[in-house]
Amino acid sequence: MSRTHKKTPEQPSSKDQRIAELEMELVRERTNNQRLQLNVQRLQKLLEQLRAQVVELQREGKRQAAPFARRKRVEHPKKPGRKAGQGKFSRREKPAPEQVKETKVAELHGCPQCGGSKLRDIHEHEQYMADIPVIVPIITRYVTYSGYCVDCHRRVRSRHPEQISQASGAAGVLVGPRAKALAADLKHRLGGSYGKVSEALNDAFGLQVCPSGWCQADQRLAKTALPIYQDLLKVIQSSAVVHADETGWRIGILSAWLWVFTNKEVTVYAIRDNRSSDVVVEILGEKFKGILVSDCFVAYDDKRLAEWLKQKCFSHLLKDLKEMEEGKTGRAVHFAQQLTTCLRAALVLKKEKPSLDPAIFAQRAKALETQLDAFISSQRNLKDRDNIRFAKRLRKHRPHLLRFLYVEGLDATNNLAERQLRPGVIIRKTNGCNRAQGGADAHSILTSVMVTCHQHSVPILNYMVSLQRFGETPPSLVAAPP
Repeated sequence: MSRTHKKTPEQPSSKDQRIAELEMELVRERTNNQRLQLNVQRLQKLLEQLRAQVVELQREGKRQAAPFARRKRVEHPKKPGRKAGQGKFSRREKPAPEQVKETKVAELHGCPQCGGSKLRDIHEHEQYMADIPVIVPIITRYVTYSGYCVDCHRRVRSRHPEQISQASGAAGVLVGPRAKALAADLKHRLGGSYGKVSEALNDAFGLQVCPSGWCQADQRLAKTALPIYQDLLKVIQSSAVVHADETGWRIGILSAWLWVFTNKEVTVYAIRDNRSSDVVVEILGEKFKGILVSDCFVAYDDKRLAEWLKQKCFSHLLKDLKEMEEGKTGRAVHFAQQLTTCLRAALVLKKEKPSLDPAIFAQRAKALETQLDAFISSQRNLKDRDNIRFAKRLRKHRPHLLRFLYVEGLDATNNLAERQLRPGVIIRKTNGCNRAQGGADAHSILTSVMVTCHQHSVPILNYMVSLQRFGETPPSLVAAPP
């Protein structure tokens, strides 16, 4: 009797099992590795974006001279130069014969290339050059006399009307009023440093005055111009519209702020050690009756200013809305788009107001008021935090948003104050502000007087010269209130 054996499948050995486990583990590790590599790439891109944003924020934080500069390049920028309709183009006119003081002739006796002496078909050409002559300072000697008065028992002295000082002896050699006026204009209005002013006047006119000498001259000139500055303060306090703005400043190592209060008639600067509403009340007075145009900085919303008429700057609001629109997605971006459209429609309505029938203008203005109220209503169900915060901000300033629609001569933006403040920003970057309070006061006084002169097309140098001379009374820049 034979036995048959049934074959059983071979059992894998422990070695084969180990190999299979290692292969499966290798597949898992490769998959994890690929996933991690994708995460690394994604994080690297995110890191690059964050670094770019940090650099942009740092650059914007330091770039105070151009707060409204574009963040992106314009694909099709406007061509430089004068645009069509902005004036007739013409070449420089040929001077009249009596204006020509000297004629110089360059003869042509031969060919300057090969040295040949035979020339034919000779033509004459004219060229006129207007240049600045070498200017040598004019030194004037003033002779005065002094004597003892028997009647009043005082020692008296004569004074020439063109003199700016009675100094004599060791201090009897001084710089004249026009040179001082030019140095002050270069320093305070045009933004040059005392060192550069000293070099420029020395190179151009041979005036060898050290930088500290020009600084001392400005201090004395500011004291002379102080009454004019006080008159400008009275005028700005009685103005119908005043634009105000401020920027960072320094007095020595201490923080300060440069303030500007301006309109189309007068400009007043003030440097103070604080950025509070105290400066606004100090300059404009507690009973200011005009309209204050400013941004939404809290100093302009103090309770002491609660009864003032105001207009908030549309440029700042539209800039913030543009940033919100660029940083939002989905339904959150609709809020910024709607408000931008509404505010721009108000600007268009203001521009079209002179050509509109009063009834039509009133109807469109009322529709804009209603639309704006609906967009920023507290009953509106906004989800985005930035949108909620911006709507709350506009509700706070709601009475001061569309006032420009109804007041003639009132601008919707604070661009005038921004432009008047820009030279001060340049001075801050190039000159380092002021070292002492006396220099800050001199800068405020002289800049206010000279900028107001420029607004009224009054020759600055002539005005500052008449301000210094004993026998002259400078004309009033603007009529002071009674």
